[in-house]
Amino acid sequence: MNKLDDLNQNGWLESNVDDRFKDEVLDSDGLPEPISVDTFLNNLPKLPPELIEGVVRVGHKMMISGASKSGKSFLLMQLAIALSEGTKWLGFQCRKSKVLYVNLEIDRASFIHRFTEIYEALKLKPKHSHDISIWNLRGIAMPLDKLAPILIRRVASRGYDAIIIDPIYKVITGDENSASDMGIFTNLFDMISKETGCTIIFSHHHSKGPQGFKKAMDRASGSGVFARDPDALVDLIELSITEDLRSNNNRNKTCTAWRMESSLREFNNFKPLNFWFEYPIHKVDEQNTLDKKYAAGDTRANLEKSSKRSQTPEDRKEVFDKAFKTLLDTVGNCTIEDLIKYLNLSERTIRQRLSEFNDEYISSKGNIFRLKNKKNL
Repeated sequence: MNKLDDLNQNGWLESNVDDRFKDEVLDSDGLPEPISVDTFLNNLPKLPPELIEGVVRVGHKMMISGASKSGKSFLLMQLAIALSEGTKWLGFQCRKSKVLYVNLEIDRASFIHRFTEIYEALKLKPKHSHDISIWNLRGIAMPLDKLAPILIRRVASRGYDAIIIDPIYKVITGDENSASDMGIFTNLFDMISKETGCTIIFSHHHSKGPQGFKKAMDRASGSGVFARDPDALVDLIELSITEDLRSNNNRNKTCTAWRMESSLREFNNFKPLNFWFEYPIHKVDEQNTLDKKYAAGDTRANLEKSSKRSQTPEDRKEVFDKAFKTLLDTVGNCTIEDLIKYLNLSERTIRQRLSEFNDEYISSKGNIFRLKNKKNL
């Protein structure tokens, strides 16, 4: 008996085959026959409603990624409140929902206090706070393959619409850098969603090093499966701002600025959204003062912050060196095209820089290399 037969004998296939195929005759392998598109044209399956308008549907999966200590939990708590109250989350309308928040990281008392503080900061009367349930598992979490059946049993018949798991590194099963291990791990979210009918929302951290030059889906730590598996990826990256900008926008000294980018399967990606984080809530930048700001750690942000104009050879060399190193560290190589995008300069200007620094840099077939016999390499 092969593995597929074994699964079928144990009833796994019957319980996991999509509901759209329940009335179909299964083949000897336990799987449905391919179906002609004609079958559906006059009887289209109903799409699940949108949990967060234009972002994710009920029963789908969503990941929020960001650097460690970037306020992901605050953002998720703000989302839980918006879902329970049926209000907007950073401008996105939320469907009135019942939410289970699985807290794996924050002290129980601190976690509950944060909810109170967020309600107060939002100036929102908690009319439906009873629709947020908290499951505190800090210090007693277990790998998701063991937790999933328990979670499904706890959720059964309680009417939840969304389950928030924060953060997932606490329940990862296998090697997060292994595509095959993470493929199996993320399938557990599908199992939880299918068995409960809930949208699964979870948080994950960025990989180490500068992230500003990477695409949103390439910033999360571990295998690329993490960012490519969810139906909705929402990524947070901090913006570099000056004290003057804070002051001019009446922000306190501890206020930070962020950009939220997306990679969506069911909808068009939304325009990058800028917002301020003033403890304990996130506020959309409605004045568009952050539109032209760069991610923290970006060479261009460093230049802006120090008000350099790169007029001297030393300034130009410093910028070029930092850009080359950042690209090498983040994407593994450096090309002329990469520098054009990263430094926001023309190809002609990049080639002029290469000519100016030809004692240290050379280019070949669009790739840029640094000569190894130079000092300080």
